[in-house]
Amino acid sequence: MAITADGWTSVCQDHYLTITLHYVRQGKIEGKVLCTKAQTGIHVAEEIEEILQEYRVRDKVVAATVDNAANMAVALRTLSIVRIGCFAHTLNLAAQKIIKCQSISNWAARVRSVIVWMKSVTMAKVVLKEKQKLLNLPQHMMILDVKTRWNSSYLMIKRFYEQFPAIQAAVMDPRLRKQSDKEK
Repeated sequence: MAITADGWTSVCQDHYLTITLHYVRQGKIEGKVLCTKAQTGIHVAEEIEEILQEYRVRDKVVAATVDNAANMAVALRTLSIVRIGCFAHTLNLAAQKIIKCQSISNWAARVRSVIVWMKSVTMAKVVLKEKQKLLNLPQHMMILDVKTRWNSSYLMIKRFYEQFPAIQAAVMDPRLRKQSDKEK
């Protein structure tokens, strides 16, 4: 058996720890969330130990996949559980470094500001939908990226390019130009 352990923060800024157990049953990989509980401090090893003991799987767990957080590495070393770094987390860290490059960062910020504006102005959404129909483009909503998910930046940019002709047409629409003048 193996586990994945992830410390995360809710929108209310409460800290949680989720432990998921992974195993093979009749040749099929299965997983079960054992527990999501408030993370009470830096004693992650004790919290993981407590959860594994509670579910009587402590002696069966041989490895854990976790992010690159130092507290997780220390916890697993303390518990003598083999640590396997999460590839998706490592990839996200690498992509975030690339996204922070000045030229990419500036360009993404401009794309982001257009999308934020289009999502926040009701008439912009209406006009965009009209232009999508007129230009025979898929009627997709714009995607706004999320910092902790590198692929959301990719999806935001991909959607922006897909919808660029409709975005250009919408921005030039007199109804939005009037709206923009009112906001100044």
